[in-house]
Amino acid sequence: RLVTRAQPVLVRTPVVPRVKALLSRDGGVCPDDLSQLVFDPWSPDAHRCPSCGRSFSGERHGRHWARAQHLWVAERAAHLATVHALTHDPAAAERARDLLTAYYDLYFELPNSDNVLGPSHLFFSTYLESMWLLDYLAAAFILREMNVLDDNDIGRIDAIADEAATIIAEFNEGLSNRQTWNAAALTAIATWFGDEDLAVTAIESRTGLVGHLADGFGSDGMWWEGENYHLFALRGLLIGLQWAGTAGAELLDATEVAAHLGQALMAPADTSLPDFTFPARKDARYGISLAHPAYVECWESGYAALGSRAPAELAPWLRALYQVPARTELTYDAYLHEAAEP
Repeated sequence: RLVTRAQPVLVRTPVVPRVKALLSRDGGVCPDDLSQLVFDPWSPDAHRCPSCGRSFSGERHGRHWARAQHLWVAERAAHLATVHALTHDPAAAERARDLLTAYYDLYFELPNSDNVLGPSHLFFSTYLESMWLLDYLAAAFILREMNVLDDNDIGRIDAIADEAATIIAEFNEGLSNRQTWNAAALTAIATWFGDEDLAVTAIESRTGLVGHLADGFGSDGMWWEGENYHLFALRGLLIGLQWAGTAGAELLDATEVAAHLGQALMAPADTSLPDFTFPARKDARYGISLAHPAYVECWESGYAALGSRAPAELAPWLRALYQVPARTELTYDAYLHEAAEP
């Protein structure tokens, strides 16, 4: 299935945006009915409205599209690297390397300016840089382990990772949900370099992975900012824990850590509405289904991580979610988000 889903990216090379993502009121929004325009990774210049069917172009829409595209390209690299690791397909390895190579100069050419929440080269906020870097380094790490990258490749990736470490570390957001992703990215960078000091800070500090699990997810397991940020923070934490394990820090071996993660996994079930959506409190969007593939991935990943120590109610919760049709209009091609899809 991974091989099949990789075929479109092997047939033609994805477009890597040559621009920095921009957050604006009108970018990515239909000017007539204010619907969010559909993200199509193969359509950099024309962006369709799902309501009226018209397509729109221009710098604002293009730079809004660049946000999702940069993230999508990095995940395609990780996807292809995974395919190579499993099948030894040289075409998958070469295309994954091509996508990494595309950022060697571009990353530094795009300005660290015009930001909204913290410094960033590719985006307008640091947490997005962290999300991109997690996939980018996942691809690089796998390809390095498979001896696909040469010394020049590794040196160029080192430069990106070093710059990203400085950018991400200088914008510590405390117990914000976004900082969970920053901590995960710093853990990935520490793993890439084998930097023990950075790993200790990124994993064990109060604004690192352990601190966020202990203090961000309360005694009831709910993320302190509410349901609308809970699953976002949880995804970042789970990815960070996987990187920590790769670095040799098996945090879930500690009984209290595993138990608290189990609480965090089940907390959204306690406040779920009868239709399996979460309450639209604060700035949450209305009617967002907990059966969305990106969310079900959290519970599947957490279930796999905890194994026999997973909460007893987690399996019935997953079975219930699989009976709820996911809202496909919110889903786009992402190889990690296969749970709950037909």
